[in-house]
Amino acid sequence: MFTSSKRRRTVFEDEQSLSTANLSEPIGREQELDQIADAVRPLSRGQEADNLLVHGPAGTGKSTCINHVLDKLDEETRVRTVSINYWKYNTRPSLLTQLLIELDYPAPRKGKPIDELLTALKERVDKGRSVAVALDEFDQLAEQNEVLYDLHELNVQTESCCGMVLASNKAPSDIELEQRTRSRLGYQTLEFDIYGKDDLEEILRNRAVEAFRRNTLGDGVIGRVATAVADEIEVGQGDCRHALEVLHRAGREADKENADKVTVAHVERAMNAARFGE
Repeated sequence: MFTSSKRRRTVFEDEQSLSTANLSEPIGREQELDQIADAVRPLSRGQEADNLLVHGPAGTGKSTCINHVLDKLDEETRVRTVSINYWKYNTRPSLLTQLLIELDYPAPRKGKPIDELLTALKERVDKGRSVAVALDEFDQLAEQNEVLYDLHELNVQTESCCGMVLASNKAPSDIELEQRTRSRLGYQTLEFDIYGKDDLEEILRNRAVEAFRRNTLGDGVIGRVATAVADEIEVGQGDCRHALEVLHRAGREADKENADKVTVAHVERAMNAARFGE
C-alpha cells in the first residue's frame, strides 16, 4: 500500500505552501504592515512606542502581520520582541511568567506572587534593551486592565521602553477597558477589513506558484475558490485560512484520481467535503 515502487502522480510541488500554519509572509496588507512598523519604530531609537490595538474578524491576517513586523524588528534592530497568545496564557500570573521566560529569565516557580513577578520584570527590562510585546487574542484575557497597567508601568519605572501591540477580534468599543486604562495607554487603533474576492485571488495565486507543479491548475480554479470563500466571508462564515484549505483539498482530490490537473470539479468536491465535515 505504501511501499509500492510505482510512483503515483501528484499535482503538488510543495504541498506545505498551502498549510494554514505557513502564513508567515503577509500578502496584500502593505498599508497595515507600514502602520504596525511605524508604531514600534521609536523603540529602535530608545523612545516610547505608540501602543497599537489591531482589530478585525478572525482570519484577516492580524497575527500574521504583527508577527512579521516583530520578526523584522528583532532581526534589524536591538529591540527585543515577544509574542504571547492569551488562549495559552489567559491569567495575569501565567502571562507575566511567560513574559519573563521569553525575556530569558530563569523560569519562576509556579505560584510566585504577582509583586515578585513584576519586580523581576522591571529588573529584567531595566537592564536590557527596549521590548516590543505583542498580545494576541487580547480580548480573551479576563484581567485586561491589570495586565495593561503592569506593562504600562514598565515604561514609567524603567529606563528601557516597552511597547505594546494588541490583537483583538472585537472592535475597540466592545472591549471592556476602564477609562483610566485607555487614558494611560493612549493607544492608536488599526482595523483589518475582511478579505474580498480580489484579495483572496492574490493570496491564492501567490501560494499556488510554490504549491503546485507547473500547468497543473486548470482554468477557473483559483477564481472559483476565491468567489466561494468571499461569499462565505460576507456572511461571517469563512476566512483566508479556509480558502487555502479548499485549494489544498482540491489538489488532494486531483491526486486521488491520479489526475494531471486540478479542475473546478475538484474544487466543488473539496468544498462539499468541507461543508459536510468529510
